Amino acid sequence: MFDLLKRFRPILVTLFFIFLAFLILVMSAREGREASWVERLLWRVSSPVQQPITAAILWVRGVGTRYFFLTGVQEENEVLRRKISELQEENHRLREALLTADRVQRLMALQSENSLTGTVARVFARDPSNFFKTLLVNKGEDEGIAKDMVVLTADGVVGRVIEVSATVAKVLQITDPNSAVDVMIQRSRCQGIMEGKREDLCVLKYIQKNEDVQVGDLVMTSGLGGIFPKGLRVGTVTHVDRKRPGIFQHIEVKPSVDFSRLEEVLIAGEEP
Repeated sequence: MFDLLKRFRPILVTLFFIFLAFLILVMSAREGREASWVERLLWRVSSPVQQPITAAILWVRGVGTRYFFLTGVQEENEVLRRKISELQEENHRLREALLTADRVQRLMALQSENSLTGTVARVFARDPSNFFKTLLVNKGEDEGIAKDMVVLTADGVVGRVIEVSATVAKVLQITDPNSAVDVMIQRSRCQGIMEGKREDLCVLKYIQKNEDVQVGDLVMTSGLGGIFPKGLRVGTVTHVDRKRPGIFQHIEVKPSVDFSRLEEVLIAGEEP
């Protein structure tokens, strides 16, 4: 025990003087009097040790202050990030609502321009196979939808209704091989029947080789057949071949509607 005290005697003496100087400092400050020469001597003796200790205490205090400050900043940043995420999500919802409203407004303008009566419906499913080109919309008999009503977008003709239930209607696209639409070339007014192909193209049939049809011509509904009103845009001629055997030209038409991007459609009939 004595050897241990002897070994740490310098440290113990230093700590004793530091404690004594601190005690005297506190007492003198409390009494409001000037320090005696003994007190000043103790301060001088202990100051070389007090300075690094004081510096260490101040450093630890500073680190602690910065830690709590950074912790508060981190929590504040997390709150701000959540708020920004919520605002971004709300912005996306509002933007989507504006885009939907714009598409619906274009459909209503189409209805008014072509003297049609109809209902806007949302496409919610389509035939996943390559054999049929059909889609389902969320309106049916309860909303006045009937078989053979015309289905449109602002870009042109989509097809016609082929089946109806109370709340759902099935639409046959003009690109389906079972589809047939009476059409005409807008520029030359020659008429034919457009049928679908499985490659999302259509073939314009029964136009004789002496008729004036050119690539780039706009194809419109002719009004014949009793289903599609006259003057609706259908597509554009992309290929003309007069060299094939027979009396008719081979004409390919690209529909004006992008069927892969359908969201809302107008299901309409002519006004009485």
